[in-house]
Amino acid sequence: AEEGGLRNNAYTNIMVVWALNRAFDLLELISEEVKEALIERIDLTEGEMDQWRKISRQLTVPFSEDGIIEQFEGYFDLKELDWERYQKKYGDIHRMDRILKAEGKSPNEYKVAKQADALMIFYLLSGKEIDAILTQLGYKPPADLLEKNFHYYLQRASHGSTLSRLVHACLACKIGEHELSWKLYLDAVRSDFMDIQGGSTKEGIHMGVMTGTALFVLSAFAGLNWVGGRLSLGPKLPSGWREIEFKLFFRKAEYSVIISSDVLRVKMEDEEERTILVHDREYAVQPGIWQEIQL
Repeated sequence: AEEGGLRNNAYTNIMVVWALNRAFDLLELISEEVKEALIERIDLTEGEMDQWRKISRQLTVPFSEDGIIEQFEGYFDLKELDWERYQKKYGDIHRMDRILKAEGKSPNEYKVAKQADALMIFYLLSGKEIDAILTQLGYKPPADLLEKNFHYYLQRASHGSTLSRLVHACLACKIGEHELSWKLYLDAVRSDFMDIQGGSTKEGIHMGVMTGTALFVLSAFAGLNWVGGRLSLGPKLPSGWREIEFKLFFRKAEYSVIISSDVLRVKMEDEEERTILVHDREYAVQPGIWQEIQL
C-alpha cells in the first residue's frame, strides 16, 4: 500500500481493513477440514496472515483536528473554490471539472469532487463498523463523525456523478436531515428520466443509480439492516407515503413486510420461530402468521 501511494487514502485504507477482518471471520466460520484444504489450495502461509494482521492494525487514516477525515493525503492543502461565484456565473456546475479546465485551471488544485469518496465509507459501512475499524487502527472517532464529514464534503461536491446524490441522500437520512435527503433522493430518481446531465441518457441509463434508488427505500425508509446476523428494521416513512410493501429472503426464510406510518406487519415462512429487531427492540415472529408491531 505504501509503494502504491495509498497509505493515507482514507477510503481505501478503511475498506482494506474491513476486507482483511472479513477474511479472518470466514476462516473462523469454516470447519478445520475446509480451512486446511482452502489454505493449501491458495498456498496461504502463516507469514502472509501475520502480515494481514499487521496491516489491519497499522494503516493510516488522516484526520483534521476537528474530526474531518482527509479524502486523500494532501487534500487539506488544496485551494478552496468560490462555489457561489461559479453558481452565479454558470448556473449548472455539476461538471465543475470541465468548467475549470475550460478556464485553463486544473480541478486537481481545488477541494472539489464529482462525489466525495470519503463519504462512501459511511454509505457502505455502519457507524458501529467504522468506529470499530478506527479504534482498531488506534484512533478515537468523535461521536458526530458522520455529521461533521457529511456537511464538510457536501459543500465541496459538485454531484457530477449521479451516484453522488444518492449517497448524500442516504447519509442525510442517517443524520436526520430528512428534507435534504428527500430532495437529493428525488434528484437521483429523476437523473435519467429528466436527463440531468444533458445528453447522457441516450447513451444508456445509469443502472447503479436506478438500482440504488430502489435499495434506498429499503435501507432508509424501511430501515432494513442485517449487520450482526439478525434481520433489523427501523421504519421512518417520509411524509406523504402511506405504505411500503416488500418481500425478502434472509437465512433461508422468506419474509413479507408491510410498513405504514404507525404499524409494521411481518410474516415469516420457515419451520421455526425467528426473532427480528424493530427500532432495536426484539420481537419473536411465528411461522406463517402475520404479526403486527406498533411503531
